[in-house]
Amino acid sequence: MRTEKFLVTKSNHLVEAGYRLSLNEQRLVLTAISKLDGRKPIPRDNDFTITAQEFSSMFNIPIKQAYENLDNAASRLYERDIKTYDGKHKTRERFRWVDGVKYWDGEGKVTLSFSNKIIPYLTLLHTQLTSYDLKQISNLKSSYAIRFYELMVQFKSTGDRWIKLDALKDRLELNDCYDRFYNLKVRIIEPAIKEINNSTNLTVTWETVKKGRVITGLKFSIKEKQKKTDSDRCPYTIDMLEEAEI
Repeated sequence: MRTEKFLVTKSNHLVEAGYRLSLNEQRLVLTAISKLDGRKPIPRDNDFTITAQEFSSMFNIPIKQAYENLDNAASRLYERDIKTYDGKHKTRERFRWVDGVKYWDGEGKVTLSFSNKIIPYLTLLHTQLTSYDLKQISNLKSSYAIRFYELMVQFKSTGDRWIKLDALKDRLELNDCYDRFYNLKVRIIEPAIKEINNSTNLTVTWETVKKGRVITGLKFSIKEKQKKTDSDRCPYTIDMLEEAEI
């Protein structure tokens, strides 16, 4: 039976950008992105409506809670921004995710309009992009797990990635937090990777990279879990079922 996919497609520059969103803000913006075709231009009206019913269904939460989460996340998302850095031109840029939020009182839905600055990171993408099925992160319970999933799935085809510790903290906007690596490991990295391994299509292992005794970066190994196919079934299953029906 065919399962519908909700494809999230982002420019790699957006995946690597610096921002901090709550769990429900992440879920909301990713649901809106999944309504886009990343290969095509933005629809003329630039309006993306998310209902409490679809939010509830996608993320396995009660409908009443879904509406409350939608309302709160939409309000906060309007204030959130993104920070990007262009190494070639040595420029930094800061812009918002959305420039409009519409609340439908009593109808259990919200409508988002993406900001003009973010549209190039979501549309007309043919190279240097990352795509994944929204359902892969639907059971993740922390915003950091979602961020790590995107940073990992981006390198799924190569199977590994290395990232400087300062760069990781910059992407997660943790520059002023966790001066001790142990605290970052225990509170952020380990729980996020554990969630990814338990609840997504990826298996991720990691190790520290040191210069002398100082931890300077992290190295991740990424593998996609094997999908179950008909070849995994006993070759006699069909025949046995057919004989049982005779």
